[in-house]
Amino acid sequence: MTCEKTNTAAALIINAEAQHDLLNWLNQIIGYSEMLVEEINESGQTKLLKDLTSIHDAAQNMLRLMVCLSGANHPASMPSPDNSEEKAQTFCQEVKKSALSELDSDSAEGIGKILVVDDNENNRELLSRHLQRQGYQILLAENGGEALSTLAQKRVDVVLLDVMMPDMDGYAVLKQLRSSEALRVTPVIMISAHTDMDYVIKCIELGAEDYLPKPFNPTLLKARIGAVLEKKRLREQEMSFISQVIQVEASLERQRSLTQAVAGVAHEINTPLGIVKTGLSIINNRLSLPKIAALFAEDPKNAELLRDILESSRLTIKNIDTAHRLVENFKKIAINQLIEHKEVVHLPSLIKDAIDLFKVSAKQAKIDIDLNFDGISKEQEWYGFPGYITQILLNFLQNIERYAYPEGKGGSVAINVSDQIGMNNVAQFIIKVRDFGKGISSENIGKIFEPFYTTGRGRGGSGLGLAIVNNMVSVGMRGTLSVDSKLGRGTCFTVCFPKNLNRKD
Repeated sequence: MTCEKTNTAAALIINAEAQHDLLNWLNQIIGYSEMLVEEINESGQTKLLKDLTSIHDAAQNMLRLMVCLSGANHPASMPSPDNSEEKAQTFCQEVKKSALSELDSDSAEGIGKILVVDDNENNRELLSRHLQRQGYQILLAENGGEALSTLAQKRVDVVLLDVMMPDMDGYAVLKQLRSSEALRVTPVIMISAHTDMDYVIKCIELGAEDYLPKPFNPTLLKARIGAVLEKKRLREQEMSFISQVIQVEASLERQRSLTQAVAGVAHEINTPLGIVKTGLSIINNRLSLPKIAALFAEDPKNAELLRDILESSRLTIKNIDTAHRLVENFKKIAINQLIEHKEVVHLPSLIKDAIDLFKVSAKQAKIDIDLNFDGISKEQEWYGFPGYITQILLNFLQNIERYAYPEGKGGSVAINVSDQIGMNNVAQFIIKVRDFGKGISSENIGKIFEPFYTTGRGRGGSGLGLAIVNNMVSVGMRGTLSVDSKLGRGTCFTVCFPKNLNRKD
């Protein structure tokens, strides 16, 4: 009987529901026969191969006849009948090849949890066995309500969802998933015996990632799931990157806000300091007048009292000058951090000012800092970004306090600054910051400049400090940053950068 002669009769005999059920049964016959052939080959009982091949071919030919009757296109293979030994061996080789392909799948591809939703127990079992051979973890649900309940409690990577189910069909489940804030991005692959393009389009429009017809091809199933998992992985990677960028931007914004506040407070503190200094200077000048000194000269005790007052006022003025200088340093550094601009600075003075900012923390942490500029043999001026040097040094010192000498145990830090003529006859500064503390293990030292990598999350570490420092040195200062460390013997950071960032930049 030809397709042309049977189309009219088929339309009367096979309705959509019957076709769906028949395709389901054929899916099971074909799928289980393929798995049995594979198991028979593993056990060596090859005498059953011919019979199984005949069953498989009969199911395939039934499938071909159904497709012919319905006028639909179906991706399943449809060989012509052939019961020879040669055909059985060919079929066996094809199944073994498919099985080996599944077992050889990349380990990353096999890492995933899949929820199989189908009201037919045999279909669930068939899909489950295929997917477990590929290394996936499998969860099962026999209806839409059970699927939604499982998804509300457990995270899955992919949902294989049957379209035709009683009570709540696949469309209804898909709609609920896509309306859920927590589950809307969960990938869903629809599986159905319906081959009509309208079903496929409806699934995609409702938000399915893909559509597979029954009987499914194991190789095609594997490829579709692999593609969906890869897409999911890339989407999660993108979201993670966006989240990290937002965190960095938020951190920078907090730093800018704090910097503005520091600059403003520093300016406000200088005003009363100036008034106090002016008042003390007036008092000191008046008490130093000869006629005032003569009033106290007659009594030795009063003369000594006057000297104490004058000495105290001079000491206070001196300390006010120190406080004013520190506040100006805060203000200058805050502005440098806020506005990145190049200028010519005296490098030793810049480094001393930066260390002054850490003196309070150093005292509390019992850290002694030794500064040495003897290695600078030529010009001590640097044309670059002053704020970078300050942030780099403060980051090194804070890391030393947090990791090299934790819990206030204390220790020493040696900062040595020198210069040299580097490649292409370029004059360079070299700053070495060395501690003699715990050191860094060989497994961690290669990761310390990576963004968000830290071993001190519980001690205030964000994992951004050294990554930012590395970026400042390499990009902002056109230099190099290296580290040398040994466990129990300390760590040395070396920053090498040109003395003059081209003024045309």
